[in-house]
Amino acid sequence: MSEAPSSPGPSGNPYAPTVLNKGEDVAKRSKQPDKSPPHEVVFFAYPKLIYAWPLIVAGLGFYFLAWGWESAFSTESYESLSGFLGWAYLFTTLITLTTMAIDLERNYAFVWALIFGLFFFGGLALSSWTNIPIFDKIFDFFYRLGAKYDPGYGLALSILLLFPYAVMLIWVRINHRWRITHNEFEQYSWGRADDSLARGAKRVRSTYPDLLEFLLCGAGTLIVYSATGRSELRRIPNVPFLFRVRKKINALLETQQVTLRDQDMLAEAESEAEEYESDSAEDGERRGDDLSRGGAEGIGGNDPL
Repeated sequence: MSEAPSSPGPSGNPYAPTVLNKGEDVAKRSKQPDKSPPHEVVFFAYPKLIYAWPLIVAGLGFYFLAWGWESAFSTESYESLSGFLGWAYLFTTLITLTTMAIDLERNYAFVWALIFGLFFFGGLALSSWTNIPIFDKIFDFFYRLGAKYDPGYGLALSILLLFPYAVMLIWVRINHRWRITHNEFEQYSWGRADDSLARGAKRVRSTYPDLLEFLLCGAGTLIVYSATGRSELRRIPNVPFLFRVRKKINALLETQQVTLRDQDMLAEAESEAEEYESDSAEDGERRGDDLSRGGAEGIGGNDPL
């Protein structure tokens, strides 16, 4: 009996073999980016001076903005711009100093912002309803101060800050370089003893103790724990863009765990295959010996000849 035709092949013959076209699948795979797993993660731990970049950028940017505005517009327009830039520079200085001086935790920051908002907007509403000048005298006091931005002062401060800032960037790359692999957590310090944490460091936790540090540089603290998670081995503060570093560390550790698990499974499968082959060889030898003995002695142990 002949088998029923399954599905017509590419030539129209129902009995022709079906050819699988893998060109489209290969093309789709080639278009996808090949993201090889990282073998190591390198990052740097900075001092508090890393958060001084807003002052440097504001001093340089405001100087050229004031210079261009003064040459293009009238004097009155420049005076109003100078007052606005003065208060903007003061608030930039306040935020920078607060970031470098204290750690403003996220929950506390939200509480203080809520209290300030209730006080400010509540005072404005009370002034408009009762005609009591609660904030008028405060605003008049700061307005009469006549705070204005001095382009020369801002530029001079930015230039003076640029030198220690550049030294800090070079110094960090020499003495505060961290390299993480699956086996070790290493800190490189040129001219000093290098620090290394071996296989005991297995857990990593990232925290953000200061909201302003996170807003300015995306910085936080990286904490390295032991394999059990009970003992803290290292605390690495002021790591910029910590969320990116943590993502790379997670990819590194997860990839190595999967790789090791696959290697263990392959090793176990190979050992089982070797044991099966050895057992099969031993069984074959035993059967051969039995057949040779049976053929020589004959049936019932009698010689056939």
